[in-house]
Amino acid sequence: MIEPRVASGLRDLAPSLMIPRERILESFRRTFGGFGYLPIETPHIERMDVLTGKGAGSDEVIRQIFEVTNKGGTPGELALRFDLTVPFARFIARHVDELGVPFKRYAIGSVFRGERPAKGRFREFVQCDFDIIGTESVVADAEVAQVIHDALDAAQVRQFVILLNHRKILDGLLQSLDLGDRETTVLRLLDKLSKIGRERVLEELQRPIQEGGAGASPSQSQRVLEFAETGRGGVDVLREAEALLSSSAHAGQGIANLRTVLDLLASAGVSEERITIDLGLARGLDYYTGIVFETVIPGWESYGSVASGGRYDDLASLFTTRRLPGVGASIGLDRLMALMDEAGWIEASTTTAPVLVVNFPGTDPVIPFRLAARLRKAGVGAEIFPEPIQVGKQMGYGSTRGHLLAVIVGPDEVEREVFNLRNLVTRQEDKGLSWSVLEDSVQSALEIMEHEH
Repeated sequence: MIEPRVASGLRDLAPSLMIPRERILESFRRTFGGFGYLPIETPHIERMDVLTGKGAGSDEVIRQIFEVTNKGGTPGELALRFDLTVPFARFIARHVDELGVPFKRYAIGSVFRGERPAKGRFREFVQCDFDIIGTESVVADAEVAQVIHDALDAAQVRQFVILLNHRKILDGLLQSLDLGDRETTVLRLLDKLSKIGRERVLEELQRPIQEGGAGASPSQSQRVLEFAETGRGGVDVLREAEALLSSSAHAGQGIANLRTVLDLLASAGVSEERITIDLGLARGLDYYTGIVFETVIPGWESYGSVASGGRYDDLASLFTTRRLPGVGASIGLDRLMALMDEAGWIEASTTTAPVLVVNFPGTDPVIPFRLAARLRKAGVGAEIFPEPIQVGKQMGYGSTRGHLLAVIVGPDEVEREVFNLRNLVTRQEDKGLSWSVLEDSVQSALEIMEHEH
């Protein structure tokens, strides 16, 4: 007999987690659609050369790719996608003429990475991506930050903070320190600052290039870290950066971009408490060229970022000579839900229908079947208990599953064409209600319970 267990880093999800998960996904789809993003889907399996092309992903991510080889196939030809951004770049390069630009898309689906499982980290996880392709507008940059804000707000995530930085500011810093030719390595190390600590990053910055380090001098390394640790804040942090990098036109462009983004978000009513400039934010992926985002939950930083992204003006060049600048972000659903579950922010439920229609012993099942159908047509979820067992046991089932109301029709009620409506939370019961008011009575009771909750 085979032991019914899943592989390391993978999970089964029971209804108690899937139901709130579906609610969160529904709120994300509603938010993305409200901004004009259109749904697309790309295959879970991509060609290896698509996923590993220059600039597609960091060496660390590429090392975690799951290869896929069918029987008789060619090893190294196919792989499971490790994110949704690179497949989107391939998608838009192929379909841009029929879709036109600017094009706004969202995609929600599983991605796969062979990394070591840890808190909030899995080998299969769902990303919720949204992107605008075909524009370099700062309005698009600000909108992505606003979508992150509105999506997490709609999902009832508490006290999140969206961190912003701009790659051009970091470019200007590294150029001023004569480290511009080692930018990729330095930024990857900066991205690990919160994970491995200051001393380790300092050590790696000074490690020789041939040994995988940045080959920076002690003074260069200290300057990089001092700048990254300038602090978090609003326009005041940008003023400090401007003073430190006043001679860099490149950095000046990044600072101006972030100032405009802050102004646009403020005009949209996004609270200053939810947006913070972080000059140490680098994002480790090679393809970012402009603004970058990460989102953390104060007090739960051990989970890392729950939503991140940035501008990638050259990514589509892997697949087309046409320039297709873009900006986007991804919400990590599984990490977010693991955090919310541990924080006690998820209200567990094991039912998708608020009403249980009792299968009363001695009552023709046609009656509860018909009444349940009427409720569903009125937009109210209703489940019929399959067996005509003792009513008390059916009530226990409803309470355990999380049903809110029970519709009860015994033989006596059939004769009078009435029903009893029981509140499964308070156990109060309204008796002798006419079948003609079934929908109105149930909907009113649910509205009252929702208001009380």
